[in-house]
Amino acid sequence: MDTLIAKIFSRIARSGRNTLHEHEVYQLLAAAGLETPAHHFVARGEELQAADIARFQGREVVLKVVSPQIIHKSDVGGVKFLPADRTAIQAGIEEMLATVAAAAPRAELEGVLVVERVVYDGNAPGCEYLASCRRDSAFGPVIVFGLGGLLTEWYGELAADKAQLIFSAHDFDGAAAVAAIEATTLGKLALRPSRLYPKSAPVSRAALQQTLEGLARIALATTEGRGIEELEINPLAAVEGRLVALDGFARTARLRGAERAPRPVATVGALLHPRSALVLGASQRAQNAGRIILQNLRNARGIHYGHLYALHPSAETIEGIPCVTSCHDLPEVVDLAVVALPADSAVTAIEELVDCEKVRSIILITGGFAETGNTERARAVRRALDRGRERADGGPILVGGNCLGIVSKNNYNTFFLPSYKLPFNDAPGESLVVISQSGAYLVSFTSNLDGIIFPRATISYGNEMDLTASDFFEYYLRHESDVRVFAFYIEGFAPGEGERFVRLTREATSRGKPVIIYKAGRTEFGARAAASHTASMVGNYRVTEALLEEAGALVVATLNRFEDYTKAITMLGDREVRGRRLAVITNAGFEAGAVSDHLYGLELTELQDATLSRLTEVLPKIAHAGNPVDTTPMADSDAFVESVRILAADPGVDMLVVSAVPVTPALDVLAPDLSGAHKENVFSMHSVPARLIQTYREIDKPMVVAVDSGRLYDPSVQLLQRGGIPVYRKIDRASRALAAVARVRVPEAEAVIDLDIC
Repeated sequence: MDTLIAKIFSRIARSGRNTLHEHEVYQLLAAAGLETPAHHFVARGEELQAADIARFQGREVVLKVVSPQIIHKSDVGGVKFLPADRTAIQAGIEEMLATVAAAAPRAELEGVLVVERVVYDGNAPGCEYLASCRRDSAFGPVIVFGLGGLLTEWYGELAADKAQLIFSAHDFDGAAAVAAIEATTLGKLALRPSRLYPKSAPVSRAALQQTLEGLARIALATTEGRGIEELEINPLAAVEGRLVALDGFARTARLRGAERAPRPVATVGALLHPRSALVLGASQRAQNAGRIILQNLRNARGIHYGHLYALHPSAETIEGIPCVTSCHDLPEVVDLAVVALPADSAVTAIEELVDCEKVRSIILITGGFAETGNTERARAVRRALDRGRERADGGPILVGGNCLGIVSKNNYNTFFLPSYKLPFNDAPGESLVVISQSGAYLVSFTSNLDGIIFPRATISYGNEMDLTASDFFEYYLRHESDVRVFAFYIEGFAPGEGERFVRLTREATSRGKPVIIYKAGRTEFGARAAASHTASMVGNYRVTEALLEEAGALVVATLNRFEDYTKAITMLGDREVRGRRLAVITNAGFEAGAVSDHLYGLELTELQDATLSRLTEVLPKIAHAGNPVDTTPMADSDAFVESVRILAADPGVDMLVVSAVPVTPALDVLAPDLSGAHKENVFSMHSVPARLIQTYREIDKPMVVAVDSGRLYDPSVQLLQRGGIPVYRKIDRASRALAAVARVRVPEAEAVIDLDIC
């Protein structure tokens, strides 16, 4: 069967065309096992023969003009319905060609396609679909299935771009894809009976699986270096449980090989844990970026004493660090070189660093390469790196350019920012790595979570002239297995890197390692062909989101969620998640109502009678002891904290959200006031935050806290978070973050939690 597909590709290539005519699309689909209507192509100047009519068995036919320049046939009179009568069809063909020639005088008319008119109820829901395969530059061949017909775009807008499902064609599992479709609203429409279909569903599972598997074969087929760039069937009609392709568009393209040779990923260890380093670009007198980096490396724990150098044309030392005038003068092979020179000088420096064979890894801080449109500089750097790849050791690896570099915990910091502007206070976080294409975002992330989470590595990789996000991902999966959480800020993938990243994501999540991703650039790219609905609707973001979510990643819609989820998943990583049964305690009725409306797939558990009885004993009489527990503002510190302990002890509680609007005078949550306005002391061992931290350490269940009040209560928030408890300033953010923990730790929760709704 795939041999037939290859022959069709070869024939199209020999014709000098990239775009297939509709009858050629039918041939391609039939070769892959998809059902198509009876059809016959009549070339311009030929006549329809009696034998050609027999295949239509007396059914009505549709005439469609065939021209590479005409996409929307109806607009120029290129579609006509006729009975299956030879005389009528021949006359219709001649009339159509004349009409279209007048309406589109520049179009090359190759002939007319005669197609069986398939009878089905096109106005009924669930009868018209779009099926497509296309080659994404980053992710390779993908398959799309969704609602189709004339209202394809409208369905997409109505469903917030969720009217289509996207699958990778590599290692495609047709049964699993059908199951994934069945779990959605689209699947309910296609695969289940309704009042319109009392006896059967519009589409059988077998027909859907056969169609999708056929598309996967087409997507993967190649011959003579060519393959499908895009194929679209719209509509794909549901006819008595079968799926029949009624219209098709396809385009082939020469397949691109890998842009760059594979990087020696094992060398990333030298980059992340260097014992020696060289800085290029440190000023002898001024406080420039290079000098700040040199200062940071001088103070680094990981760089061994006497193994740090600066490259300078005249200085003997800078900041007490010995200088060399050339990398050839280095007394040893160094693990790391940091280049903070102007762009043109940086290119020359990297060429020398590669050729001198005394550097194992390079961080290129400098911008001014492909990100500014200057591709020649980038090509020069890549040529130098390629020379190194030919060596036995694979040559040096490079991060950047246009990046801040790396903060490797307890090793070194190349961020060219003074510590008084961006401190790195110690905090837990050894299980987390944060990898970002944007250095500026890493600065924000680091500042927001300072003293709360200090990741094992904070990596800015810039414009991927060499190392990619996937390289770092692979290194940690292969070489540092105690990294358990991955957080990525990604702007785009280089060709082929998306496909590799998906494979690594699937490997990580299958091993219980959560992957949290913020993908910048949600805007759809413009369609390259007016005939293609898929290109206009399924842009790069949708492909990225669908394939990464299918691989198990948490793809988040906002930066708030990225930080919220990363914080909760990292800080609660050592807690056993037994299920999705949630207990909530608050002292405000509005919070009890808000969290009940925003559970994100968690379930408010039924508290045991013993729990309810104990709560009733410790809480004020006006309190509500059911779940959510409303202690009211009358509950004092003792009653509130004891209620948290009681809830945590209930065997039916898997997770807790603890929230107290702190403005009530009954709770000890304020920093001391020297004027004597109050006697609260949040730093006392008897304050609510201190006692909550103690309770948290005594239990083993995941718990988050919400503090919905202003900056007066910042010390309370800071104390709780430095005590290891994730804190959020709104209760629905707290429940959403806890739901994210459940999603990545409780497999059955994944199907019911949509963290991006509301």
